[in-house]
Amino acid sequence: MGAYKFGFQKEWYHFGRTFRFGGILIALFSVAIANPLMIKAVVAMLGAIGESPTEMMADAAMPDMGLGDLVMEYTSGVVFGAALSDLCNTALLVILLLLMSPFGGEQKKRATLIPSCSGLDNKYYLIPKFVLYPAIIFVTTFFAGILAGLICNAMFPQPVGFGYMLLGSVLCAIYLTFIVVIYMALGLCTSRPGIMTIVIYFGQGLINSILLALGLERFNPFTLYSVFTYQLYDAEFSLGSEAASIIVGIVLSVVIAVMMYFLTLAVLKNKRINNQEDRPEF
Repeated sequence: MGAYKFGFQKEWYHFGRTFRFGGILIALFSVAIANPLMIKAVVAMLGAIGESPTEMMADAAMPDMGLGDLVMEYTSGVVFGAALSDLCNTALLVILLLLMSPFGGEQKKRATLIPSCSGLDNKYYLIPKFVLYPAIIFVTTFFAGILAGLICNAMFPQPVGFGYMLLGSVLCAIYLTFIVVIYMALGLCTSRPGIMTIVIYFGQGLINSILLALGLERFNPFTLYSVFTYQLYDAEFSLGSEAASIIVGIVLSVVIAVMMYFLTLAVLKNKRINNQEDRPEF
C-alpha cells in the first residue's frame, strides 16, 4: 500500500500542484460557457439585420430553393450537442497539450530516475496514472457538460430535459476519458507524447468521419460521440432502440481502456527508460 500511496502522491504533485489541473478546468468550463454564448451572439447578430439564421444559411447556400424552413433551428438541444462536441475537440486539444509531460514526456526528463531507483515498480507507476487522470477528466467533463446544458436551456428555445442532459454529459465524459486513456497509453509506450497528440487529435475525428460514412457508427466507442452530439436531441431519437448500441459502446470503452493499461505495462517492462543525457565516454 505504501508504494501505491507514493505513486498517487507523485502523480497528484505533478498534476495538482502545477498549472495542469487548473488549465484543464479552465479549458473545459470556458468551452462549456463560450460555445453557447458565441452561438447566441451569432443568432442575435443575424436577427438584428432582419433575417433568421435558418433563412440566412438557406439563402446563402441555395438562394432559389426557398429552403429556409428546412434548415435546423438553433434549439437548446442543437446548441448543447455543439457544446459537447466542442469539449471533445477544442478542449481536448488543450488537455492533450497539458498532459504531455505525465503521459510520456517525463521519461526523457529524469523524472522517473529517483522513483525507479527507490524501487517503484511499473505497476505502481502506471496504476495511479490510469486511475487519477481518467477519474479527473471524467468528473470535470461531466460537470462542464451539465453547465453547458443549463446555459443552453436558459438561452435557447425547446429546453433539453434534465435526464437527457445528464445522459449527454455522461456519454461525453466517458468518450473524452476514453480518448485520453488511449493517448496516455500511446504516449507512455512510445515516449513521444508530442507526436501522439497530433495522432490522437486528428485521428479521432478521422475515425469518426470514416465510421459515419460507412454507416458503422453503432456498437463501438465512437457511438457515444454521435449520440451526444446530434442523435440525442433529434425528435426521432428513441433511447430504447439505441440503448443496446450505447451500452456496447460504454462497455467497449471500458474494456479497451483496461487493455491499454496491460499493454502499457507490458511495453514498459521490456523498455529501458533513458534518464541519462548522451555524453561521450571520453
